[in-house]
Amino acid sequence: MKKLFGVIMNLGTIAITSFLASPITLANDLESITSVSQLKRIQTTDWEYLALKSLAQRYNCTTEFQNNNNNRPLTRYEFAVGLNNCFQQLENIITPQDLSIWRRLKQDFIPELAQLRNKVDEIEINLTQLQSEQFSTTTKLIGQVLFFVADSFGQEEDNSQTFSGYRTRLDFDTSFDGRDLLKIRLESRDIGRLDDVTDTLLSRLSVDGSTENQIEVAELSYTFSLDRTEIVLGTTGVGLNDIGEVLNPFSSSGSGALSRFARRNPATLRGSGGAGIGIKQEFSEQISANAGYLINNEDVANPENGRGLFDSSASAIAQLVIEPEDELAFALTYTHTYQRTDDVNLMGSTGLEESNQPFGDNATTADNLGLQVNWEVSSGFEVGGWFGYTYAEQQQGGNADATILNGALTFAFPDLGAENNLGGIIIGVPPAIANHDDSSLIAEETSFHIEALYRIEINKQIEITPGVFTIINPDTDDGNTLWVGTVRTEFRF
Repeated sequence: MKKLFGVIMNLGTIAITSFLASPITLANDLESITSVSQLKRIQTTDWEYLALKSLAQRYNCTTEFQNNNNNRPLTRYEFAVGLNNCFQQLENIITPQDLSIWRRLKQDFIPELAQLRNKVDEIEINLTQLQSEQFSTTTKLIGQVLFFVADSFGQEEDNSQTFSGYRTRLDFDTSFDGRDLLKIRLESRDIGRLDDVTDTLLSRLSVDGSTENQIEVAELSYTFSLDRTEIVLGTTGVGLNDIGEVLNPFSSSGSGALSRFARRNPATLRGSGGAGIGIKQEFSEQISANAGYLINNEDVANPENGRGLFDSSASAIAQLVIEPEDELAFALTYTHTYQRTDDVNLMGSTGLEESNQPFGDNATTADNLGLQVNWEVSSGFEVGGWFGYTYAEQQQGGNADATILNGALTFAFPDLGAENNLGGIIIGVPPAIANHDDSSLIAEETSFHIEALYRIEINKQIEITPGVFTIINPDTDDGNTLWVGTVRTEFRF
């Protein structure tokens, strides 16, 4: 018994000695334990919550939980975030009572506020390191798929059948500094050309043709800005419409007009192109100018006789754009085009056939003048249109000349029926020869183009556009009124 008592006394002595010898260690251990107050949630009835809410209302700052409609308790770190958000505004408190409340809140939440600052500093360091080490490029992949179902009606010999077709596009848009754009567009399509059936270019859809199951580079261009100047450089797929402003709200091939003619003025915004340079200069918010020079990109790399850099089909453009009001815009455009022998297509395959080749396949130059206007009368209605004048001269096999005219009126109804939907009516006179040395080529009757469409947004990725256009007095053998009906579906990703 004495031995057992001696052992207990010895153990007690050792424990007391260890405690007295290590007060600092014990204190550190106690400090490492999370305080119960730090685990407590902040109730909407607690003084901290009510105090900060009252300060935020008086000094107009956001706490992130002001709209806490469910009145759920907040963690101390959630509350600290709201406290930190009001830091700058509350630093300017001038009321002694409010200042006292603010200081107490800061004192009670010192650990949480310090942790927030540490996290912000860590994020800023990581961002700085990322910006200094990254390749400094950002590439976005943008995809589009179009499906068409279409047919034509009205001919005496109706050889047309309802058909379907598609076009797919993949755009790789890359920016090096946020003010430039390197665009690489890949495209594949297989959409029947109705003019092969109707025998008139007036029936062409907005998108048609075939890449024969191949994927083509449809565009390769680089755009960059210098102050108020924007410069466009391209080797493939750059057109006059990429340099000049198109004011028509139905200009898009994927979500605009359903016909080729109704997309833009064919006299000044279609022509030889593909490779070249464009300059867009903004003089003020109301006035800007565009200019450029384009060459048929198929000719640029071909050294055969009649091609190459200096004897290929080419276009030059100069345009003045005036916007006296945000809702009103005018554009005056001049283009000069040269199209070499066997590459003549003045109106971009729109209008009557003779207007595209007024002198057959012989080399042709043309001076084109166009006027565009678009007026947003209200949030739900826009009216606009264009007029195009062309003076063409034969450059080979003769010296004949011709005058070609075209024009259109457009009526747009944004948000018709629902937000982001679009209704449209286009009434126009497609390109036709008004004067020619050979009077037999002057159009005997004026052709009229009337189009109606309704674009329906299903969601942000899908749009469906049913529509119809009719051609009165087409340049067909029978001359009967021609109808084209189509439904276009667009998928975006």
